[in-house]
Amino acid sequence: MRRRDFLRCAALAPLAALSSATAAAHAAPSIGIGIGPVPRLVVLDWGLVETLLALGVTPAGAAETGAYNDSVVAPRVPAHVPDVGLRLAPSLELLQQLAPDLILINSSQESQREMLERIAPVRAFAVYTDAGEPYRHSQEVTLQLARLCGRERAGHALIDATDRVLATSRARIAAQRARAQPPSAPSPFYLIRFFDGRHIGVYGARSLFQEVMNALDVANAWHGPTDYWGIGVAGLETLADTPAADLLYFEPLPVGVARTLASNRLWHALPAVADGRVAALPPFWGFGMLPSAARFADALTTALTTARTPDEATPAAAQTQTRR
Repeated sequence: MRRRDFLRCAALAPLAALSSATAAAHAAPSIGIGIGPVPRLVVLDWGLVETLLALGVTPAGAAETGAYNDSVVAPRVPAHVPDVGLRLAPSLELLQQLAPDLILINSSQESQREMLERIAPVRAFAVYTDAGEPYRHSQEVTLQLARLCGRERAGHALIDATDRVLATSRARIAAQRARAQPPSAPSPFYLIRFFDGRHIGVYGARSLFQEVMNALDVANAWHGPTDYWGIGVAGLETLADTPAADLLYFEPLPVGVARTLASNRLWHALPAVADGRVAALPPFWGFGMLPSAARFADALTTALTTARTPDEATPAAAQTQTRR
């Protein structure tokens, strides 16, 4: 399978997985307990937005909706939902016009509470914390949101469907291992996001992606420190620390990075790049909840189980987007 076919599969398969994960949740509200009308919610955190949409609840307003659709991808914010401005600096005038019943934020946005409470009550949810476990917290917050909106059955359906996506992905990887001759575990890999031509973010402990990787029984090559959100900052040279590790990176690349890497000797000297053990993943929001977990599980599984032919093992000299 050539690179363009791989990228097409990697882009479409996560959307199919997300559809399967949310179909039950979307159907559930019609048989939900119906405790009353859904409150008018303005939401400033994208993980909360994607979860509400997966529950069948459309926010009265959301922050940076265009960027959300580019980064989170699915479920998409409908075009009619007002964009209330930046996540850390929303338009107070627009918020007043929308007159929400509640404003929802994540726990790292607490500094905005006093300002926002002049407009409406504020409720904060903690998914990413110093203690980690964002997947478990995502499940808990999903149920909290579901109760808030009278969508409890949809909340349980979303949790169960996401668990099934992870179980299916794990089985796909296990089957690929069993078919290998001789049977073997896949190589560890680095999961990165480019900041510029020399600096990367590497996902590890305390990230949602790491918890999905654990559920899929695949090995992360990164064991270095990570921040509150589960991402470490490193230079390109760090990717040589584990020569046998493959390399997966998230698209899109920042402006100018492809051109910079094309002439970067360090990049081309990295074992994974030199051997053609590099693959691109579709855009993902790194700090999402269950819908992001489902999409990532399927995209990662596609990347790890996509076969390559010997003639595709060498990356093109002028491109960074070599395939696995």
